[in-house]
Amino acid sequence: MKKSLSCLVMVTVMTLIFVSQSVLAEDRLYPLNKPMAAFLESREYAKQQGATAEFRKMEGVTYAASSKKLYIAMSSIDKTMADSKGDIRLPENKCGIVYSAKTSRNYDIDRLVPEVVGFGYDKSVKSKVGSGFKDRCSVDSQANPDGVYADSKGNLWIAEDTSNHTNNVLWKWDGKKLKRFATVPTGAEITGLHITADDTIFFNVQHPSAMSKFPYSRGVVGVVNGFKATDSFSELSVPQGDDILDVKIAKGQYQVLARVGEKIPNGIYNQRFGQVNNLDGSLKIICNHPDGNMYLPINSSGTFGYLYSNYECRPGAVGKIYIQKMGSSWKVLEGENVSFESVMGTWNNCNASVTPWNTGLTSEEYEPKAVKSSWKKNVADVSEYLGRQANPYDYGYPVELIPDQRGNIATTRVVKHYTMGRLSYEMSLVMPDKKTVYSGDDGTGVVLFKFVADKAGDLSAGTLYAAKVKQNSDQSLSLKWMELGRSNNADVYDAIRTVSLR
Repeated sequence: MKKSLSCLVMVTVMTLIFVSQSVLAEDRLYPLNKPMAAFLESREYAKQQGATAEFRKMEGVTYAASSKKLYIAMSSIDKTMADSKGDIRLPENKCGIVYSAKTSRNYDIDRLVPEVVGFGYDKSVKSKVGSGFKDRCSVDSQANPDGVYADSKGNLWIAEDTSNHTNNVLWKWDGKKLKRFATVPTGAEITGLHITADDTIFFNVQHPSAMSKFPYSRGVVGVVNGFKATDSFSELSVPQGDDILDVKIAKGQYQVLARVGEKIPNGIYNQRFGQVNNLDGSLKIICNHPDGNMYLPINSSGTFGYLYSNYECRPGAVGKIYIQKMGSSWKVLEGENVSFESVMGTWNNCNASVTPWNTGLTSEEYEPKAVKSSWKKNVADVSEYLGRQANPYDYGYPVELIPDQRGNIATTRVVKHYTMGRLSYEMSLVMPDKKTVYSGDDGTGVVLFKFVADKAGDLSAGTLYAAKVKQNSDQSLSLKWMELGRSNNADVYDAIRTVSLR
């Protein structure tokens, strides 16, 4: 009798689990058992195949050629990375960790090692914007690393996105010690960290308070003059007094190249920085969130070229300015806001990178959930932009920005790389082989993805992989790559068009 009851209970429980999973599967506009699920529901499909979906706040990715190391920032080690469940069971660290990984000859990685570890978190400290910000992480520690970039000598630069420091910091890590190079106004985030081949540093001030010192009362895109990333400097002190409302740098001068709301010089469409218009021409938003920078030099010395800058709103935007180094500063010659009409708009443009073939790679973060119960609400902003119902599967991909070298058009050509998979792209980084790409999937309970293109310099077709993780006793993470599928942009795009939006 007890055995029969036990079996009955087990059958009932298994039935409930099956029904629950079936309901979840049926709620997706594109179910996981359909041919292109690996590319349209990449994270959920990867989980179904056994990949580890426990990463938390996976942010910037960079590569140091001198050490052959890949770096990945994890903004906070908590929740799914520190819940004593699953594959990853790390000690909680709300100040974050930057991981490094040695690359093989074919740019594969098989182990993530803690490289720069935040410390000093004090949960008893209360912090609010405008009411006496205080530091929950040590002022001598990184707090919530976001953007990362390696300079030509392999030094790692780390930009913060944190409420755990009074002022977000841009740090330099030489392999032994962190040095504070720059701070931005209280409440603002350092975004757009980009270091050129000649070690010029670009970075932005995102969503500053209107109470910040002018011109930082709005978001700005900027560059450091009179200093190279490999130069020595005396560490900047922790800002005090009115300095917490200003941009401070340890050496050189910070030049504002673009300020949200101001007119783009000599622009084609008489636009403003951060401006997003609906397709009918009406104003949608002026976005105060400048993010990833992509500098595409045109000459060998890198003294003039195109600077593309993301604007992290919904719909998203990318501004382009043509800049030239003149003496000790830069001049903005002309610009435009990139049109994404050909790809149904873009979404939450976050961090960015430059490909080895000198094009920009912007990213669509926090892909809209494509579930029957809420999908219309999830894409309401972009539906208004289009003037018709948006399809959620059109958003959540890397987007390549290509200035027309043939001279046929005056604007930028854009290509969404659907075959790289749909997820919450913080950014994607193309390795020197021009084929292997690592992508940060931002959020909680997310997956580490790798894409390998069929042909060097062409991201339109290739194979998508996801990582299965094994945690080691030294708290490093071993990676086993699982193949999810191979496809191309055209086939994935066609699959999106088959999704019923009724």
